[in-house]
Amino acid sequence: MSKNYERKSPEQIIRLDGKNVFLEVMNSAFEISKVLINFQEYDATKEKGNRVKQNISIYFDMDKFLVLGNDLLSGRLSALATKAKEEAFKLQTENKKKGVDRKVYAKEIYLDQGGTSSARLEQKGKSRPDGKSEARLMKITPGEKMPWMISAELGPGEESETGLIMPRFVNNRPEKQIRVPISNEDFKRLILIVTKHIEAFLASKYVNNEFKHKKEEPQLISQEESEDKPL
Repeated sequence: MSKNYERKSPEQIIRLDGKNVFLEVMNSAFEISKVLINFQEYDATKEKGNRVKQNISIYFDMDKFLVLGNDLLSGRLSALATKAKEEAFKLQTENKKKGVDRKVYAKEIYLDQGGTSSARLEQKGKSRPDGKSEARLMKITPGEKMPWMISAELGPGEESETGLIMPRFVNNRPEKQIRVPISNEDFKRLILIVTKHIEAFLASKYVNNEFKHKKEEPQLISQEESEDKPL
């Protein structure tokens, strides 16, 4: 994975680059307990200021990110990746016996669903032409040339009764999709550095007593008043 030496935003924790794509993790949503991950695809042949082809922003729950980090560092994700590759190979072998010679890719081993409801989009003046909600997905898939493929998808969605935005992609194809291949080392680097930033943010909250709720002092009743009250 190539390294990026361009001046970064003060809110950027880490950026990982692929060929004409990158993802960056920001601390700008920590206050709402989210980890913001921006995905971007660009055309390096264009002039600066006109290079962006598409971008997708994923707001990842902070607690979910910490669990994901534990799953990676404990080896759980690697075990799931190995199983997914074995299943893909098995299916490809079975297809060949049936005369279908087509590459079968491993399925994603991690999926995070989110998005914005149609009502919220309307409030922000960003309603979709079809009037639907906007679904955003982040997937982690075993890669082919690189160990991992982290991807973001965006398209039409529908709000469920519980408020979750369910994807309703036409022909199961998202309107936008950005894939960033990363190595094991870079994945661990991303997890470790972002986790440290989350821990520092939470620690600062405790230092500043921002988690301390003010309690109302109990009203004291004088001995005379208590004696006057009937039992």
